[in-house]
Amino acid sequence: MDTLFLLAALLASPVADTAACPQIPSLPALACEATPHGWFYADSAQAARRAADEGAAAAATFQRYLGRAAPAGATVVSAHFPKAQQDLFASQHALPYLRAWIPAEAKAAMIEESLRKSMPGLPDEQVRAIALRTSQSGGDVLRHELGHSLYQSAFWPRSTPDGSRYATPAPDWLDEACAILMEPEAMLADRRSQFRALLREAAAQVRPPSEFLASPHPLAGADYRAQLAARNGSQAANSVMTATLSGDTAQAHAAFYLQSLAVADFLIERSGRQDLLGEISQALADGMNFDAWLAANGPRHRLGADIEALDRNWLAWVDAQRHTMAP
Repeated sequence: MDTLFLLAALLASPVADTAACPQIPSLPALACEATPHGWFYADSAQAARRAADEGAAAAATFQRYLGRAAPAGATVVSAHFPKAQQDLFASQHALPYLRAWIPAEAKAAMIEESLRKSMPGLPDEQVRAIALRTSQSGGDVLRHELGHSLYQSAFWPRSTPDGSRYATPAPDWLDEACAILMEPEAMLADRRSQFRALLREAAAQVRPPSEFLASPHPLAGADYRAQLAARNGSQAANSVMTATLSGDTAQAHAAFYLQSLAVADFLIERSGRQDLLGEISQALADGMNFDAWLAANGPRHRLGADIEALDRNWLAWVDAQRHTMAP
């Protein structure tokens, strides 16, 4: 199973003026689309417009699920934008975030490199076919990556990665769920289908909230991600990394993503509040832990006042999911 993960600048400062795109000095040939949701740079005007469309969709979804307007930053779809230059550009233009990403061609090349490292016996033709299919499957995940940046800048603007967590100071499941919810509906439908398959085929991997909510992301730790990329992955100049996961690591990674979305769905459906993750995130950002939030707010959201009650309600929801599965 292939995965892409990004180590990019997560910067805190006021919202950018999106009236016009400034030129990036080190990348003067990039096209840019200026929108109310930020600046979107890419190798061509068409690619910049596609990125801007993804940004608009992510912003609308962020408003729906987090209950506030999405910050406007910059997205640069180019493999040739070193981290130091990202930081400088973001600082000069007071950007709340800068999201570096890679074009499809660069993504396919990086996946090829990862496959050659992890499976050296695989024929070249098969490597190229897998890389192309993987880089194109499900469309681009730019909305997911933007979700991480929007979440960071909206709820944790003054935090800096400490190297031990996957992203923000939020629990890893919550950070990941908020990014996943930014994805296109077709990708979300596929993830939900995969979760139901997980219930059917490997139910032991689905854990109750009392266990799952405190569990770290399988790729937590900047050092671990760097080692993984060095061993069987690759890294672009803009700090985007690819890695090929297999065995228990791949299974744990997939299960974590599927259950993060499932927990979000459960909380939203049970409470009837589409923006409930925004309320929880703000409480945690203000210094409250999840147990305290649950004690204060769980009953009015039909979640229960403690983690044991939440577990019971989760199990009832999971049972309902089982009954919706096709035979």
